Amino acid sequence: MNDAKAALELLESEADEQLEQELLANFNFLSNELKHVEILNLLNQPFDDKGAFITITPGNSDLDSHDWVNILARMYSKWSDRHDCKLQLVDESLGESGGFEYVTLEISGKYPYGYLKSEKGIHQFKSILSSRKNSKFQTSFAQVDVIPIVDELMDFEIPEKDLEITTGKHSLMRGRSVLVKVTHLPTGISFTSRNQRSQLLNKEKANRVIKSKLRALMQTQGVALKDVKKPSSKNVANNPIREYIFHPYQKVKDLRTNLETTDIEEVMKGNLDLFTKAYLKRRVYEGYKKFPNTNE
Repeated sequence: MNDAKAALELLESEADEQLEQELLANFNFLSNELKHVEILNLLNQPFDDKGAFITITPGNSDLDSHDWVNILARMYSKWSDRHDCKLQLVDESLGESGGFEYVTLEISGKYPYGYLKSEKGIHQFKSILSSRKNSKFQTSFAQVDVIPIVDELMDFEIPEKDLEITTGKHSLMRGRSVLVKVTHLPTGISFTSRNQRSQLLNKEKANRVIKSKLRALMQTQGVALKDVKKPSSKNVANNPIREYIFHPYQKVKDLRTNLETTDIEEVMKGNLDLFTKAYLKRRVYEGYKKFPNTNE
């Protein structure tokens, strides 16, 4: 702090472009660190400090929706880089005409689930194609699912009668592998792993994801494994959480908090912290309204 004060006094007496740039860089660094601290202070829920599995699936069967999945996957990859997190492609399925039928990413590091749980929901892409007469908004959807990675809490076994395991052949870039789909019958939760090099590894990966999903449900519902209920399947296709408008103007708007920005390029580079902070603050406010301080 004293160094910065001395540098400012020096700048007041004489111009120094290099020193000015260093001060600006330090200011930007401290500003970003402060933003992270603000968010970390809001991350006090179970699993917030855990890694995260992110699965992105298209809301429609058209090519544009498949491409939108690809764009969102790149956005989360860049978010991971910004936050010094490690990203691994867990599974993917390519569409016949391009894009993804779905993609699952594993992100490990400091608080990925806490930061990214606000991304869960429908993301809506909107654009007007100027080449079309009487153009209307072209709209594509993708659903983002985010679950915590809780390896150290997987101290339970799933009864074999509750699991359905199916296999099939899958082509890889350097050969073929056996994909494995694991379904938890009581809840309908399923996951298909195909990117590992053997049937055993694919089965282990699928079981790991299924266990993470079940542990999160057990925590949310406050019950043991045998009492876990099927997650709600209410239709959210008409209830997006965020819309991204690329043309003829640019805007990203979070529809839960009404926070918006015109800097869509920065958002697509993984700068999502403004939406994360607004979402977490809203959750705190909603919790306060639900459980007000009766001493006031």
